[in-house]
Parts: sequence; structure tokens; C-alpha cells
Amino acid sequence: MLTKPSPLRSGDLIGVISPAAAVDETQLNNGIRVLEGAGFRVRLGAASKKRTGYLAGSDRERLTDLYAMLRDPEVKAIIAARGGYGSGRLLPSLDLDAVRANPKIIVGHSDISFLLNHFLQQCELVTFHGPMITNLPVQPDGATTLLKMLGGEPFGWYEVAPEIIQPGMAEGPLAGGCLSVVVAALGTPYAVPTRGRLLFLEDVNEKPFRIDRMLTQMRQAGALDAVAGVVFGEMTGCTAGEGERVSVRDVINEAFANVTYPVVFGFPSGHGAGTFTLPFGVRARLAAERLTLLESPTL
Repeated sequence: MLTKPSPLRSGDLIGVISPAAAVDETQLNNGIRVLEGAGFRVRLGAASKKRTGYLAGSDRERLTDLYAMLRDPEVKAIIAARGGYGSGRLLPSLDLDAVRANPKIIVGHSDISFLLNHFLQQCELVTFHGPMITNLPVQPDGATTLLKMLGGEPFGWYEVAPEIIQPGMAEGPLAGGCLSVVVAALGTPYAVPTRGRLLFLEDVNEKPFRIDRMLTQMRQAGALDAVAGVVFGEMTGCTAGEGERVSVRDVINEAFANVTYPVVFGFPSGHGAGTFTLPFGVRARLAAERLTLLESPTL
């Protein structure tokens, strides 16, 4: 049975952790000020200001921060500071009982897609593909929509994708996230189940041939055979190199030319404008270019 976290209220304590890459301290502090300006208190995980190579502290330190925020009854939501790389390293060591016993709002995107989908599949916890702490100052509309959604407001329960690749209508629970993360999980115990899902896929700064390679791998693995529909993000920075004439839009058009389910392109969640937060696990409807949530993501 799907577990929905309690909504945020003004004055609540939000835990900030860095499960992946090291964080720029100035960007971190600027993002925290956005939350504080919106009326929330913030507690920063100890590893968020550490650096172990390209990671925000060791795997153990990053896990310790996650468990501390989960087990503290005063913390009502956990928002990742940034993505980058590193969340996948934590999956084999995760204590999922701690997540099940303390169902809370968990927000992130990019590399954090590993955690969002794992908590959804293994703990049946609704998770939120939305702006992270370092995004908040540069994605003000996304920050506003995120906080309204986490507060239980029905504001912003639908959004329109700019382009239709394949028309149609479908319903299903939302899942997915960063395309490169979804592909990296294929063939592992942490693969994202796609059957019957409205699958959201987005990425950043990947050349079209790499997007082609990843979609080909998903197709050959059968991960695109039984989806309800596919929603592509803005694919920010996924542009061809000099002298190349194939666009990421061309790649997606070809990959989904013969499917019978709806496919849209340019949905603003994650990298890019990031104006819409997608609650993974919640049922939604994709009708033509419009994606609508069919239930509240919080209690």
C-alpha cells in the first residue's frame, strides 16, 4: 500500500543532506536562505560541507546524515543539497526499515533518482522529483511550486509539455527521473520497474548520440515495452556537437516512432526550468500534452 508523507507546515524543520557530490558552500547557503525566508527551519547534515574526492564525505558519513534526519521526529522533510554522483553507492547499505518506520518527504532529482525510486519501490513511499537546495535560488518558480505541493495545496497539480511526440491518453503511477541513472540501474536489483508506469525521463548535457545509446539500451532491455506513457523533460544542454546535425528531438522521434502509447517532450521538471515537482508513486493522467495528478501526494 502506498505511503504518503505528512504535509509541511510553516515553521517545520527541514533536513538538508548531500547523498552524492560535494557542494559549493555559497550555493548551499543561498538555498538554505530561500527555505528560511519561506518560514522553515533548516538543519544541515554534517557531511554537506565535507569533501572526499568528488563526494560529500565518505559513504558512511553520507548515510549517517540520512539516518539522522529520518530518525529525528522533529525533521518533517529531507531535501538533497545537490545531485552529481554518489547516491547509487549507498543503495546496498541502506537500512530500509529506517525509511519505512519514518516516512517523510524526500526531495531531489538528477543522481538522487536512485534514492527516489528505491524508496518508492522497496518502501512504497511517495518521493518527490523536484528542486534541490542549490536549485532554489535559480529556480524561484520551481521553489514556489515545490513548497505549495509539499504543503498539501492542490495548486499546480497539472502542467503542459510543449511538444507531443505520440498523441494519446494514459494513466498510471509516476516513476523515473534522470535517464542516465535509470539506465545505470538496469540489470541490477535497483532497476526502476516501468510496466504500467507513466515514465518520466530527463537529463542534462548529454549529446544526442548518448541519449540514443541509452534509449536503445532501455528498448533492448524491454524497459519500454509495457509503459503506460513516456514524459520527457527539457533535456537541457543535450545538444549536438559542431558539425553534427542530429538533435535530441530527432533521436526521441525515431526511438518512439512506432509505439502505441503517448509520448511528450519538454516537461519542466528537474534540470532546466524545474518548475514542476513530480511525486513518484502518485497516479497521474497524460492526455495529449497535459499531465495531471489524480491524487494528493501527501496525507
